[in-house]
Amino acid sequence: MNKERLAKLLLSMENNQIDALLVSKPENIRYLSGFTGGSDARLLISDRENCILSDNRYWEQVTLECPGWQFWEVKPPGYNELRKLSQPYKRMGVESHYITYQFFMDLQSILDVKIVALSGLIEKLRLCKEESELECLRTAGQIGDAVFKDICGFLKAGQSEMQIANQIVFWLKEKGCNKEAFDTIAVSAENAALPHGQPGKRQIKAGDMLTMDFGGFYQGYAGDMTRTVVFNKPDNHFRENYLKVLEAQQLGVSIIKSGVPCREVDQAVRNCLKKYDLDQYFIHSTGHGLGLEIHEQPRISPVSEILLLENMVVTIEPGIYIPGWGGIRIEDSVIVKSEGCELLTHSDKNLIII
Repeated sequence: MNKERLAKLLLSMENNQIDALLVSKPENIRYLSGFTGGSDARLLISDRENCILSDNRYWEQVTLECPGWQFWEVKPPGYNELRKLSQPYKRMGVESHYITYQFFMDLQSILDVKIVALSGLIEKLRLCKEESELECLRTAGQIGDAVFKDICGFLKAGQSEMQIANQIVFWLKEKGCNKEAFDTIAVSAENAALPHGQPGKRQIKAGDMLTMDFGGFYQGYAGDMTRTVVFNKPDNHFRENYLKVLEAQQLGVSIIKSGVPCREVDQAVRNCLKKYDLDQYFIHSTGHGLGLEIHEQPRISPVSEILLLENMVVTIEPGIYIPGWGGIRIEDSVIVKSEGCELLTHSDKNLIII
């Protein structure tokens, strides 16, 4: 049981005038209790007790992973058990950003407690990572680097995008990740103009660019990196565009430090691409938070109101996507520090020609 995390949460609950909180989001369940089967569980947290509700398939797993938690055996949705557990309370918070409207309405009609819709209480606690979390994220980054080194030695013309993506996934697991953090992207030539394109049967040809965006979960924490390589002899247009995206990416990394507004990082990256009239092809945010989820707060975007703080973990991933031509994206994951940042991904960003 992580008493420090729970103490911070209880203080936040007090500030929001609730005396109990029902936690449903799997990542938040894991963060607070250590339980890795969160999709089949809920937590009920108060200053009186900490309960984990799940069915009997998980009794032994809860015992191993969640010492100090009371186990309540339930069959979802577990309304009878929730009615009993909620009796001592007057106001119970729920994660409005995660549960369904139907579940919220059912709770209101069944329980004799005021249901309060809240959003982001636990996510705010997760913004700045503890050292144990940072170690997991460092390892996830190291695995990504090792996979990139191996895939560069594996690549050759004639392979399909799908073949390359499958090999990346195999090596992520082979090197220590339990699963992909997201669907691996390996898109070439004109397909690279799709930021989240799906690998297909297209075979790599000489002169093609290839964008690979991948990462795996290591002990629950996500890795994320992107590199774009080119096969055989790239033309001058590709070389020039690559160097411009690299300049924007390196600028973004260079200005990361505690106290800098997220939107300022995004704006600096956009202004860099604007010098070359490429900002029109940059169609997503500069980056996102990384942790128990592949995309979490803070967002490095034009509308973000969050200041970067020490031990936040974010990505910096500008890209350009030109229909009919292709795309280039370069991405690193970094830990925010007081006077800069610590890179989690160290793979070469200079233009790699396969």
